[in-house]
Amino acid sequence: MSEEKNVSIPWWGKMIIGGAGVFAVIKWTPIIEILNLFFYICLVPIGLLCSVGILSDGAAEGLSGGWKRTVDELNNRVESRVTAAKNKAA
Repeated sequence: MSEEKNVSIPWWGKMIIGGAGVFAVIKWTPIIEILNLFFYICLVPIGLLCSVGILSDGAAEGLSGGWKRTVDELNNRVESRVTAAKNKAA
């Protein structure tokens, strides 16, 4: 059996192929339109989802904070009335 050598493209060949690819993309592809589509397809929905997430987080924080303050105020009122009733009874 003969030993097979690992065939690889030399560095200068890779540079030529890569340069030709970059040239082809720049020459025959509408980069601005592709970036525009990327913006509308990817970045706008991500921005919308982030905004909705921030909005819902703020609403949840406001509701939970308001609920906690209401419960604390009710507990303070009940405790003060219980204390007043104990003082009056004693």
